[in-house]
Amino acid sequence: MPKRVCVIGAGAAGLAAAKHSLAQGLEVEVFEQTGNVGGTWVYSKQTGSHSSMYQNMTTNLPKEVMQFRGVPFRNELPSFLTHENVREYLQEFSQGMPIHFNQTVENVERIDDKWKVTTHHGAGIDEHFFDIVFVCNGHYFAPNNPYEESAFEGSFIHSHDYRHSKDYIDKEVIVIGAGPSGIDISLQLSETAKKITLISKKATYPTLPDNITQISQHVKQVVPEGCETDDGTLITADAIIVCTGYFYKYPFLSDNILRVKENNQLVSPIFEHVVHAEYPNSLYFIGLNLVTITFPLFEYQVKMALSFATGRAPIPDRKMLIDYEKNQIEHQKSRGLAVRFYHLLQSEQWEYLARIAKLGNFDEWPYMKTIENITTYLQEKRKSNVIEYKNINFKLSEDGMDYEVVKC
Repeated sequence: MPKRVCVIGAGAAGLAAAKHSLAQGLEVEVFEQTGNVGGTWVYSKQTGSHSSMYQNMTTNLPKEVMQFRGVPFRNELPSFLTHENVREYLQEFSQGMPIHFNQTVENVERIDDKWKVTTHHGAGIDEHFFDIVFVCNGHYFAPNNPYEESAFEGSFIHSHDYRHSKDYIDKEVIVIGAGPSGIDISLQLSETAKKITLISKKATYPTLPDNITQISQHVKQVVPEGCETDDGTLITADAIIVCTGYFYKYPFLSDNILRVKENNQLVSPIFEHVVHAEYPNSLYFIGLNLVTITFPLFEYQVKMALSFATGRAPIPDRKMLIDYEKNQIEHQKSRGLAVRFYHLLQSEQWEYLARIAKLGNFDEWPYMKTIENITTYLQEKRKSNVIEYKNINFKLSEDGMDYEVVKC
């Protein structure tokens, strides 16, 4: 009898887990708490919802980098996609998958050698038993707002609840955080707002619209009038948008199974950001990493997990599984990163992908080298001109092993 697989979440990570599990002849059920596939790519006008998508969002990565293996985006689409394009792609990718919509996973617990999964839906509560669980519930729904208790008197939101720039016509706006969301939202606001002040140690972009001012400091505190920076400078504003990332959150797993440490920034105990150290043949987390190529990475992680679950690859010994967390913390410190960046890969993602392919005993995707080359090229373009880099379009060679820039 084939092993039974539970997939929690029907976003890109969950769909990758379902596809590869089905391809290996396993019995799969996917539980999705909303009525749609797509996870974070599903736009909702409603704030305070699961969605962190804003109305005019385009991807930070081009379609040539984001695609699942063997499933390219449509040729006629530009390289940088709208969220509608990505959602449509995921809807097509999900066709035929056994997805239970509007079912929330309430609890996952270990009973003997099985996972008991309790789900809630309109008709009541169901209990299911599985051999393998893939946790793919995403990490862009629990905002990390270190200033939420502030006394600011104007409009004050986390980027999770930002939807469109028309809410800020002729306003003076402070954006805290200059990562992908912070700079993207600042550029959108520049078309409607009177003035934007972008505050972050990362706020060092060489070219920005005239109405965006960068302050390369930390915010010391949020005060009724605006923000005070480290050097005591007070910046006043009508509105503040906080772009300071998200927490990892797993309300269906008890503390005796999973711990989320370091202010909810480190998921523990997890080997190679995927494999639960205590249940290495049955409990897996897909897509924990930050600053990565996402969809192809999800597939690599799923394939390694399935290799361990089905015996296609040997599971590392317990000491290696347990020691991974300590070693990873030390490694990130050697990169100059705080522990809260435990799951950040960035430039190390290529080495990581090669490593987990070896652990999972599967062949690497030859096209991954093209993905790496395009990503490296774009990183430099983004640094030099963050305003224009999304106007770039790529054309792949027939064999997909090379590319050219056809529009810039």
